[in-house]
Amino acid sequence: MTGLKLYKRLRNMRDEAIRRPSYRVVYAHALTVAHMEGHLVADDHPAWEAINTAISAARNGDPDALDTIEREIARLHDRQVKPSS
Repeated sequence: MTGLKLYKRLRNMRDEAIRRPSYRVVYAHALTVAHMEGHLVADDHPAWEAINTAISAARNGDPDALDTIEREIARLHDRQVKPSS
């Protein structure tokens, strides 16, 4: 599963599995491989970059950085994301 970003590939495979139930076994296999390789949450998920940027901003005294970190972690957990103020 190299070459393309893992997050995007898994997301596209999930969408295909929703449309075509017979594709679900392929998606299940891809998820299993990702988990076996230690990608419980794909390490190329876009939220990681935002979290790392916000951590640096928090260390530099930006009070809004904690809200960004909280919002991105909620996205990683597929929870409702609070709108930013």
